[in-house]
Amino acid sequence: MEIIKDEKNLIIKIPLKQDVFDYFGEEVIGTSNNIIGLIESDKFGFAYQIDMSYKDKAPQWTPIFLHIWQGTTNDFKSLCKKLGIDIYEYPLCSKCGKPIYGACTWKDGGEVCFKCDRRHLIR
Repeated sequence: MEIIKDEKNLIIKIPLKQDVFDYFGEEVIGTSNNIIGLIESDKFGFAYQIDMSYKDKAPQWTPIFLHIWQGTTNDFKSLCKKLGIDIYEYPLCSKCGKPIYGACTWKDGGEVCFKCDRRHLIR
């Protein structure tokens, strides 16, 4: 990452790609995306993508590091498309409407977060 400024702007340069290493972290076997657009219900912005291919797993993401506060979700999707950046939209719980960040269950025709699934057990 490089951070510079000119007379009017702070300029942050973030590489769009990252090297992918083998299981032992020694040999570069390709590249993968470094940045992803994340949509978490009504919050959206950019996050780092963590390559997990060395463990034969799907990528993971950091929390959003650059929130986009203006516009709509569709505006953000258009921006990502224009920039050539992939997007991941977290599924929403069909009971409480909050983003589901991990495992969930399927009940009554929709995805349900762990908290709502276990609500009847909490006294």
